[in-house]
Amino acid sequence: MPESDFSELLESISRSAEWVDGALRPFLADYGRQSLLPGAASHCLEAGGKRIRPFLVRAACRAFGGDDSRAVHAAAAVEMVHTYSLIHDDLPAMDDDSTRRGRPTLHVLHGSPQAVLAGDFLLSGAFTILLRGPQTPSILGAMTRHLAEAAGASFLVGGQFMDMAPPPEPDEEWARRMIDGKTSAMIRVSLELGALAGSCPPSALPAVSAAGDRLGLLFQITDDLLDVSGTEEEMGKAVGKDAARGKANLVTIMGLDESRRLAGRISEDLDSEFSRMPGDWSEVRMLSAYLPGRRS
Repeated sequence: MPESDFSELLESISRSAEWVDGALRPFLADYGRQSLLPGAASHCLEAGGKRIRPFLVRAACRAFGGDDSRAVHAAAAVEMVHTYSLIHDDLPAMDDDSTRRGRPTLHVLHGSPQAVLAGDFLLSGAFTILLRGPQTPSILGAMTRHLAEAAGASFLVGGQFMDMAPPPEPDEEWARRMIDGKTSAMIRVSLELGALAGSCPPSALPAVSAAGDRLGLLFQITDDLLDVSGTEEEMGKAVGKDAARGKANLVTIMGLDESRRLAGRISEDLDSEFSRMPGDWSEVRMLSAYLPGRRS
């Protein structure tokens, strides 16, 4: 389906971005009186991006009957963790990217030390803003545990480590485990935090987590496909990087055609999974339908 058929979804994602940015700006302004680091972090946070993870937090909260005010702290937190990961991922010691979201990367503008510290600021600040949420202490504790686990050595950091130190002959199992850490964990935790913010019953959370993992896999496959077939103007960053560097990912291992078929199957499966969950998941179902054909 062409992107024009998803105009309602894209408008909702845009509104969600404005909503979470409204929470991020005062937080950064408050810290800006104490340090120069928020200014550097703002360069990355204000560079745009679709804010898919905050969108998922809000959608999951709504699905379980919560209003947006209960989700905004968690949404800001996941976007801060995501942005920290991008800052560090762009460093010369990692992917050495010079552009991100159409702007020079932070280390290009200010040097690697400033970029490392700005990322550290965002990671620690994410937990500060999360703990300001309106939930009870026990729910905030559960949300904090979920986010810390997703951002830690078992998932986000571990997935990045796998990406930087692949085996001599990477296979599909390795690529899926890397995606589970590097991408799926933050998609999953976005849904988990939103569900917890919206008073999700404990019995429903495992299904939310499983769907989040599959949605993250779909997101990464389509991102890797765009690295092969997209343009720098569409993506807001350099494309063809993995092939140029000889880096393995699921698409290079499986091939373009099989990767596209897998993305289509996951999209269909997710539609079925979300339709069986309690609450209204229509926006997330639309996102899973949109991803296989996205161009940015």
